[in-house]
Amino acid sequence: MTGPRPMEVTAQSLIRRPPEEVRAQFADIAYHVHANVHPRLRLTLLSADAKQCRFRQEARIAGIKQVDEILNTLLDDGSMLSEIVAGTNRGLTIRFSYTPTSPGATRLTARFEIPRQGLARLLGRLFALAVRRAADRALEQDRRDLESGAYQAYREARAAEERRG
Repeated sequence: MTGPRPMEVTAQSLIRRPPEEVRAQFADIAYHVHANVHPRLRLTLLSADAKQCRFRQEARIAGIKQVDEILNTLLDDGSMLSEIVAGTNRGLTIRFSYTPTSPGATRLTARFEIPRQGLARLLGRLFALAVRRAADRALEQDRRDLESGAYQAYREARAAEERRG
């Protein structure tokens, strides 16, 4: 017998940058740490390779400190799966998809599946609402960062560094 169905939350953002750049920025946790893209989150990179990244995230949701270890995996279909593998929200998953909408723009969709356990079980829909608010805030921070050109400049600087050796 399985437990209760997870709560689902979806957040979206229109980002005026190409899908491949949006996808790369979302997957680049080292950049997020370097640029402090999300000032309310404390991110610590644990490991990274071409397909996966593992990091620790400290945040406050509904005023309660949450510490999680997250595994991001770039999937063959172009989406990214973010799984909380340890910590306060273990079992929560987010699937990020990047859909081109017009030349140079991307519709980012983040679909959360929240297990009904711990705080999510205790607070129910209030927890889902808090997750939605936090997601909307984070997506807006990513949108501003991407549209400012900061990530593109960072990538160009790193590529130039690598060429110099």
